[in-house]
Order: sequence, then structure tokens, then C-alpha cells
Amino acid sequence: MAKKQKPVSPAAVRPKTDRLTRAVVLAWTLVGVLLLMTLFKVVKAAGLLSFAGSVSPGVCRSIPLSGPGDLAFEGKNGTLFIAAAKDGAPTAGDGLYALTPGKGAPVKLAGTPPDFHPSAVSIGYNVDGSPSLTAVNRHKDGAVSVEVYNVLYDDKGASLSYQSSVQGGLARRAQGIAALGNNRFYLASNPTSSEVMAWADRWLQLGRSTVLFFNGQLFRPAVNGLADPSAVAVSPDGQRIFIAARGERRLIALSRDMFSGALTEQDSIALPMRPERISIDANGGVWVAGPTRLP
Repeated sequence: MAKKQKPVSPAAVRPKTDRLTRAVVLAWTLVGVLLLMTLFKVVKAAGLLSFAGSVSPGVCRSIPLSGPGDLAFEGKNGTLFIAAAKDGAPTAGDGLYALTPGKGAPVKLAGTPPDFHPSAVSIGYNVDGSPSLTAVNRHKDGAVSVEVYNVLYDDKGASLSYQSSVQGGLARRAQGIAALGNNRFYLASNPTSSEVMAWADRWLQLGRSTVLFFNGQLFRPAVNGLADPSAVAVSPDGQRIFIAARGERRLIALSRDMFSGALTEQDSIALPMRPERISIDANGGVWVAGPTRLP
């Protein structure tokens, strides 16, 4: 004779079901929070939450030049150097140009290699006081190098004298540069070899980028944990470095050890823009340029 089984009470299985339900709800809540945080970072980086007031630009004059990307003013001789290169479509017009403000048109400088497409340029001064020009060169095959030149002047104007070419794995995604002279410079870079990770660092602010210091012989990290640094500048006395963190929309000021090149953050300021370029005038004033939001 079969033994009759006692029916299981619904209350006996409810605790397990409730725990599973709570776990699923918690998991989806965490996923939702992460998605919202990611969306907020992208929206902030794109500038949709930033607003900047209008100011009068004063008197401006356009310079007829294709693909200008960066500027460096050599104050001792009053010469403006322009790095020009068309994005994604290298042309014969790519190169370095010299311009005396208020006098004529930019003049393309000779002395650069055939595969030369500069995206950033900076002026430093050697120990003897002579100017040195440093440029980030993006080759057609995607490689990146830093080209260093001595700047010479005569009756015809400025000319370049080749000094050195620097490459390194850490500098594969080089962006802004700040020259110190004597073949030394700071370089904003993202060392990743992955296009996906480079995109993620730019828009999700993963903090994988760095500013490198080249001491004339080798690279070493000077600042880590940055989100898409786009530009670097050095103060006239060489004691301070300024970094434009494009992804963070922040300008960072750091003190510089004159002997080792080590940097220590002093202060930072939030910006209502995506800083693309920074420059420091003779009085120590910092000028920042960039769009308030993506088009």
C-alpha cells in the first residue's frame, strides 16, 4: 500500500525564491547604476552639461594655411611656429611653418623628413640660450616619433637644423608636448596599443594615460592616471608644468623638480570646455583653447 506524502507548504519554498528574486533585482540595479554612471561620463565629456558665456574676440585676422594644429611662439626673435597636417589625409603641404606676426604669410621650413606630419610643436631653450623646436610627428603608417631641431636665424628668417629623433613604446599615442631644450621634453601620451581601450579612456575617463618625461636618453612616467591629456606647457622659469586633461575638462598645475624632472600636483581647475591646446605667455598667463562641446 503506497504511503501518502505530506504536501509541501508554499511557505517552505518562499524564502529561497525571495532570496533569488532579491539577488536578481540587486544585480540589475548595479548594472543600471553602472550604465547611468557611464552615460553621465560620456555626456559630460561631450560637453552637453557645460555652458560658457560669450565674449568679444576683438580684432582677428585669418592666416591662409591648410591644416594648422598647434602653435609655438619663440619670444626672443618674435617668430610663430605652426604645425600643419591634415587629419587622416597627409599632403605635401604638411610641415612646420614660420611666421613673423604682422609681416607676410607663413613660410614652410625645410629640413624635415619626407614622411613628416606634425600634430604638436613646442619651443624650448638650450643651455646656451639658443632656441630648440620639438615636434610630434605622426607617420603615414601610424607610428609616432618626436623630432628635435635647433632653430637658426639669418637675414632670410628662421631655419631648422636637425638634432635628433625619438621613439618609444610608451609614446605610441603621443599628443601634446612641452620642450625644455637640450633634447628634453614632457609628452602627453596613452601607452595602450588597443584602439578600443584608447576610445574608452577618452570617453569613459579610465585614467590610463600619462605624461612622460624624456631626459635626453630615455622615457619615464612623470604623471600617471590621467584621462586623455591633450596638451602640456612649461612656465617661462621652467619650475611649473601645466597639463590639459581633455577627458576630465580640467587644467592641472604641477611643480617641477629642476634636477630630476619629477612632477608634483599643486592645484587644478575645472574648465567649461574640452581643452585641446594650452600656451603660457611671457608674463606667466595661461591660455587655454578648446570647444565647449562636440559639434
